[in-house]
Amino acid sequence: MSSSSGSTKWFPNGSIKIELFCYPTATALLLDYELVQSVKPLSSGVFVMNLFMQMVFPIITATCTINEFQWPLTKDTHVIRIGKHTFVFCILGVVFAFQFTGVTEEVNFMQGIIGVFMNYGQYKEHGVGIDEENPLFWSVAQPLAESMAHDMLLWLGHQPGRSHFSLLCHNNCSTRATRLSAATKIVTKAITSGTLLPAHISIQGGGTNDDESQNPYSASPSIEVFTCLVDALEISWLMSGGMLPSIRTHMQRLRSTHPPACNKIWKLNEIGLEAFLKGLDSTSEHEADEVVLLPVPPPTYKGKGKEKVNTLDFVDVNERRKSKRRSR
Repeated sequence: MSSSSGSTKWFPNGSIKIELFCYPTATALLLDYELVQSVKPLSSGVFVMNLFMQMVFPIITATCTINEFQWPLTKDTHVIRIGKHTFVFCILGVVFAFQFTGVTEEVNFMQGIIGVFMNYGQYKEHGVGIDEENPLFWSVAQPLAESMAHDMLLWLGHQPGRSHFSLLCHNNCSTRATRLSAATKIVTKAITSGTLLPAHISIQGGGTNDDESQNPYSASPSIEVFTCLVDALEISWLMSGGMLPSIRTHMQRLRSTHPPACNKIWKLNEIGLEAFLKGLDSTSEHEADEVVLLPVPPPTYKGKGKEKVNTLDFVDVNERRKSKRRSR
């Protein structure tokens, strides 16, 4: 049985986690970009959509979760309904789908899930001319879904296809999907822990009408918040293998060409990106769930020369726990 509303959890730092939607059985599938197209399972289990709201500064973040696999829902992420209960997410470097099974309350279910997609993402419907029950569904649907996803990404100024940093056997689509999940968890933990600060973000776009100015939670994240972190992990991996000389020469490739118009969005600025990268630089995607931002004040300046003091830090929770044990 589906649910369009759920629990609300408040955090001491002024953030909220709200369950927007929940359904008990769903499967996430990777539409792989390898030489031989394939559809690979990513995760199966309960599907949950959550909204994270930071009260101190006007940002929100919506996420989708199936079991341990998590991904963002943003205003510059296209969601395409290609089947009765099948949806495709278009994200730079990785295209994946998810399907609901055992749907019985058809009207309520569709109203709930589509309503959330329309509020927090870019939602479209485009059937592929074959029923999901047909065993040939994905052989027909995958190339059509990828073509539609590429059109959407081009509209946003992205170069569709595999990641720019997918070289030889490194940084394949499956790994990128795993890192996207880890990056999503890192960002949401930074919001709920209160360690993502106003100094880390910039808010762009949006109108100036009265309705919007009275809504303090109108800034949604750009997908760049998450893909920049994934790109940085890929660059770091190639650097460790001697295939890239420096991350700085590739930083401009972590930015999109055309941010979405008419939406108020937030991104990590240089200070915020640096704070996250310091942790990601020494942390693999398998350890990403155990990495959190510590409170980081904005850069300070002292002395006559106004010398900048680097106050950015990023700490592995496991290391912090080891330090506590040693101190005992």
